[in-house]
Amino acid sequence: MTLPYPEVLAEIEHSQARLESAVADLSDEQARGDSLLPGWSRGHVVTHVARNADALNRLAVGVLSGTRPEMYPGEREARGAAIEEGADRPVELLAADLRFAGRRVIESLREIGPDQLDTPVSWRKPVTGRDIPVLRWCELEIHHLDLGTGYTAGNWPDAFVEEILARDLPELAAAEPDVVPPDLPRAELLAWLVGRPTRAGLPELPAWPF
Repeated sequence: MTLPYPEVLAEIEHSQARLESAVADLSDEQARGDSLLPGWSRGHVVTHVARNADALNRLAVGVLSGTRPEMYPGEREARGAAIEEGADRPVELLAADLRFAGRRVIESLREIGPDQLDTPVSWRKPVTGRDIPVLRWCELEIHHLDLGTGYTAGNWPDAFVEEILARDLPELAAAEPDVVPPDLPRAELLAWLVGRPTRAGLPELPAWPF
């Protein structure tokens, strides 16, 4: 993390509010319509973002309690079932779920003190308590784009773009040293990096996160 922890928390509050507003503006028909993710409706995307909030809240509570909970109990099968179960709900319920889950994880993250930021947590690869807000920020901003409601990489906050590029470009270099990042505007470079390219003909990447 290059931004101070409290600043990232402030940023994810703004990202949460923008996504809440976008979801609240959907009709039930639009919520059941296709997102930009193959095979997923907008309801799938919103439900995924809410269940991710629950998962990251488990990690945050683990930091606070000194335990190491699983991010997703039941692994991928249970995670997928939860998303499928919630995807077809009316917008009112989707919005309420997103609002409650998203705000709860922010409150838990606020409780993590400076002496707990280096606590290891069980994510896909080694991370610590200080990384949890950045993981949530990625979910909010990238999946807001995936809704397909007109929010694009160009709408991403500059602070988000620079934070994730600073974190993930070195990880790409370590994982794929032969891949040369294309010369693109910064938001488009990040979109390419996270698997949402804005134009054809760009170098192919392994699945993100690397």
